[in-house]
Amino acid sequence: MRSNFDSPLRVEEGVVEACGELDWDSGEREAHVTVTISQKGEKLVGSASSPPNFASGDGEWMLSVRPSEATRKFKKGAAHAVGVIHTIRDDGVDVFQWEQDVELVPDAVDET
Repeated sequence: MRSNFDSPLRVEEGVVEACGELDWDSGEREAHVTVTISQKGEKLVGSASSPPNFASGDGEWMLSVRPSEATRKFKKGAAHAVGVIHTIRDDGVDVFQWEQDVELVPDAVDET
């Protein structure tokens, strides 16, 4: 399994809609995705995990990442994203992890 974060990522009402493509390897039948987004300048971090898990053949994953502090919001600007995917195969579990810098952009109606 391989993936990357789409960039820019959309921010809607302070919540990041994190997503990316799923590049399945032969024999993988299910994927569990966990992501963490941090904004250094805002001193803010948030995480999200599936379920629902993603099934073989799904072309993309998407998770809503809320800030860990309920009263805070992600803002437009630079962020750092970390992802971990556990894939289930008939013969076991594989892990793929990656990180990348991303840009957060507001939804057209939400100019945060």
